[in-house]
Amino acid sequence: MMRIVLAHVLVTMVMGEGCCPYDAWEGTLGLVTGTEQGGQSHLTLGALNLHVNSAKKIIVSEGEMDVDGYGFQLKAIQDYMKGTEYDIVNGKCTTKSIGPWKSRCIPDDAQIVQNTYIGAGSEKVAVKTYLYMEDGLQVYSTVTARDCVPIMSVQSGVTSKGVSTVTASEFSGITKGVKDPSIFNIPAICNPKNPLARYLDALRKRRSVDP
Repeated sequence: MMRIVLAHVLVTMVMGEGCCPYDAWEGTLGLVTGTEQGGQSHLTLGALNLHVNSAKKIIVSEGEMDVDGYGFQLKAIQDYMKGTEYDIVNGKCTTKSIGPWKSRCIPDDAQIVQNTYIGAGSEKVAVKTYLYMEDGLQVYSTVTARDCVPIMSVQSGVTSKGVSTVTASEFSGITKGVKDPSIFNIPAICNPKNPLARYLDALRKRRSVDP
């Protein structure tokens, strides 16, 4: 069993220069999000393959999600050039508008709260943990010291809509570049003018009314 060893901790916060990960990369993401508002709480779990191309401002997430016990397969394409997110769930595509692209970089005004390493011996990797604010939420983000590759992050606080939230994310298997760029292509099913999309939509509607 691999053990994670943490050492050489720098407790005092210091201002640090930010850093940026690879322009294009992919890997796996595990996340847990809890939210609460007005006495209503929700729990979201995710195990996703993540593909990022910062130059083209597009992110694809695909894998398993679970929201309050309801599990489903998701493929989400966030195309910031078009300002549109395409969500494909159970064979049906929905779209919604998204805001401007957000930098994947650690900001220059982030505070370094920890210099340490993970692993042991010849395989240990130097990492840094930063603290900064993003959209009014507090973020602790741990990245590799050399290439700013994301390892884990915790984001918490209250959103502008009054929702209390905390998200813990863990990244693994990160590699530079995207092996199959076609992963960013918008599926035909997301184009309502496409004959296949019209056929599948009609088939779903027919099945929903059949006894």
